[in-house]
Amino acid sequence: MARSLTGGTVEVYAPFPFGFEFQTIVETLQLYRGEVKSPDALIDAINSNMGDGGIDLVVLGTCEIDLRWGAWPEELLAAWDARDAAHKFKLACIVHNVKDEGWQSNIAEWARRGAIRILPISEHVGAAFKRSFLVSADSHDAAIRLAGYENIAIDVHVPVLDIPVAVDHGQRPSRVLSDAVIQGSFAADRRDYLEIFAELKESLLRDPKVWGYLPLAAEDGSYEVDTTLADPPFRLFLVGSGHLEIPRELKNMVLIRDGLNYSEFYALMSDMDICVPAFSGGTGYYEDQASSTFAMAVECNVPILVTERIKASYKYVDDNRAVVTRPAAMREVEALRALRSGDASYFLHRTGFSMDSPTARAAEDMMRLGWVRSEEDFLSFKEDIWRANDRVIERLLRDL
Repeated sequence: MARSLTGGTVEVYAPFPFGFEFQTIVETLQLYRGEVKSPDALIDAINSNMGDGGIDLVVLGTCEIDLRWGAWPEELLAAWDARDAAHKFKLACIVHNVKDEGWQSNIAEWARRGAIRILPISEHVGAAFKRSFLVSADSHDAAIRLAGYENIAIDVHVPVLDIPVAVDHGQRPSRVLSDAVIQGSFAADRRDYLEIFAELKESLLRDPKVWGYLPLAAEDGSYEVDTTLADPPFRLFLVGSGHLEIPRELKNMVLIRDGLNYSEFYALMSDMDICVPAFSGGTGYYEDQASSTFAMAVECNVPILVTERIKASYKYVDDNRAVVTRPAAMREVEALRALRSGDASYFLHRTGFSMDSPTARAAEDMMRLGWVRSEEDFLSFKEDIWRANDRVIERLLRDL
């Protein structure tokens, strides 16, 4: 059990050891210094003291999993019911995806008791849950309508850790954008890998030198690094899990990194110049589900290549200290080329946009701000996030 500065205590119930050596991060950042207990022991711990000094807040890290299976959700509710009115506990549900509905049938009973708070990790997921709850509040089913869905508190809490970052992008001797990263599952229905690959091949065919490569020597070959150039070649790192076939032509440019532990992951991410969301078509990551890409990039002080649409969903990154905003008409590969070369005119000439068009002005703004963000910018940006998170926790604790 770890005691907080205010005299309260925190206990962690989770499978242990943590996956991917996360315990190293826990120890480095001193996130928790107590014993990690088995999740199977939580109900007994709640019931062991149902009076003063007992557990008064249960935070579930992923409600989509924690409230989905087995008898545990019913046992947790029974533990709440077993307490007298003066010693009830609150349930805080961290959520990621409103469309993951397998656990949501449990919400009604907690809402009826006024004992649940939803903690989405991004604003658009919070808005999606709010819309869903308002629909439920207006249900023809009296059991749902009378549960009090419209009164469920929703507070966005962005999971950004204070990761020590060794790389200061602003102090690098080379200011040429060279290393980009796409972070996440290798599933092509989630991220637009195939289109990214196609656009890279097309751009390399037109001008391999701007990317730091020689012309393709053979039809069945791969682009080779041009070692006569002073600037390092462009590389695209894919960091995540799953299977993905890299086109033969891009074998030297596109590099897969999977199976990393947390320390390796953070070290690699913090060495990147820019993060590319590469969302596939559809609305999932824009309206229903939160991508971990943004929090991970912010933790590692890596600017994120975004559009106005992305910023409208992930409002917490709508800040020039953390993002590079491209016009939506400019694809991600085109934006990377412009940022690397320091010139967006190639895109404007090829697409026919006039220099006084809104798209040209947006491209000019992107180039003017560039891709380099200082460590001071990122620190002040993250401090704003942490202050907002502190206010969420204050509201949560006052509601006990």
